[in-house]
Amino acid sequence: MKFKSLYIKLLLSFLGVLFITEILILGLFISTAGRSFRHYIDKQSIAKLLILKEVAQEKIDKTPLIPLSQNNEIKKLLYTFSDLFNIKIWVTAPDKTILIKTFPTPIDIPVKKLKKHDVLKDGIKLYHLSRRHLKYYAQIPIEADRKIHTLHIYLHTGHEKKPEAIFLFGLLSIGIIIAILIVPLTKIITNRIKQLNQSSLEFADGNLSCRTDIKGHDEIAELGNSFNLMADKLEKMIQGNKELTTNISHELRSPLTRIRVSKELILDKLNPIGDKNIRRYLQNIDQDIDILDDLIDKILKLSKMDLQESPLSVEQLDFKLLLTDLEKKYELSLKQKNLILQKDINGVLILNTDKNIVTSILSNLIDNAIKYTKNSGTIQITAFKPEDAILTFKITNTYRKLDPRELENLFEPFYRIKNNKNPGSGLGLSIVKKQLKLCNGKIIAENSQTGLTFEVQFSNQKIPY
Repeated sequence: MKFKSLYIKLLLSFLGVLFITEILILGLFISTAGRSFRHYIDKQSIAKLLILKEVAQEKIDKTPLIPLSQNNEIKKLLYTFSDLFNIKIWVTAPDKTILIKTFPTPIDIPVKKLKKHDVLKDGIKLYHLSRRHLKYYAQIPIEADRKIHTLHIYLHTGHEKKPEAIFLFGLLSIGIIIAILIVPLTKIITNRIKQLNQSSLEFADGNLSCRTDIKGHDEIAELGNSFNLMADKLEKMIQGNKELTTNISHELRSPLTRIRVSKELILDKLNPIGDKNIRRYLQNIDQDIDILDDLIDKILKLSKMDLQESPLSVEQLDFKLLLTDLEKKYELSLKQKNLILQKDINGVLILNTDKNIVTSILSNLIDNAIKYTKNSGTIQITAFKPEDAILTFKITNTYRKLDPRELENLFEPFYRIKNNKNPGSGLGLSIVKKQLKLCNGKIIAENSQTGLTFEVQFSNQKIPY
């Protein structure tokens, strides 16, 4: 399972390291302090067993003629030890017959655990019955009536607090506290990274004045400072380039105007029946002036959009009426190339946006379609309202199939299709794309069965590019 969130990754990493650390600490404790504790308990148990054996044997030796089952002194001794150390004691004859028992309940020694034992001094056998609790069983040989009897000791402390358990509880408590403290620490790290990421996205979206404010002196703060430094330099470079483009475009208008005036003066000086070649040359100059004037106008429009100098003027528009007005404007151009304009508009389509921008978008696309459609071709415009958008319209004109790279580059500034002889600057579609971005719209170019299709979508929400 892959986690995309850095917060989750950091939190799980911290918790994983904490868990492994606690396991290693617990293992180290059990293998050192815990083992020492068990060794200390064993030494105490062995000492007690040896003392009991010696005292019991001494009592038996003092009254050798009294049978062991009737020896009140030995019974008193065993009951005293039983009460003093909270243990169960009983004595069996060589034939396993119980002679003395200090408790009323049945003997419940787990037989399965009596396989491994330690043989101690004087033949004493010691069985450890549990690792978790202080629980053991011992067999002590004693001599009575010239026979070897067995003194049985059974100790079970049940809920005795051992250092391993106490240490484990303390370790878990510390682990929980550290885990709780890790959560806000991880949040602090990821929130600062999210802040930097948000600033980067705003800057990439065109807000060149956006800066991040990450406090501190660590690596993330240094990264934030580096981002701000980069943003400052990029803003200066971009603003400088845009201003330079705008200034150059404005300056070009003056010599063009002078050339146009000079051309008019030359025409006035020519005789009505003057040299036809001169008039033809002057006509070519006039066409070139128009092309340059249109190019400068588009460059200025791009610069203004980049500099965000033109705020939107939102109003309610009827798309069908807007398209009808534009159709009248291009009626002569359509007739000159014998083009058929087909419209398929479903219902009343209303837009709340800037009329000038939408008019410019439609004009650019229709002009582009007329320019690149061969004589007697067809231009088709369809418009409808989808469920997830305000309005979608498509403009399709008969044209050859473009490869994916050509489709991708259509919206790049100054890009022109290879072997294209039509006049133009290659800025129209770039302007359309920027204008649609201002209106929360986008444009897609694709090949269709009838030619080249441009699909435009207007949305309520901002569309990422």
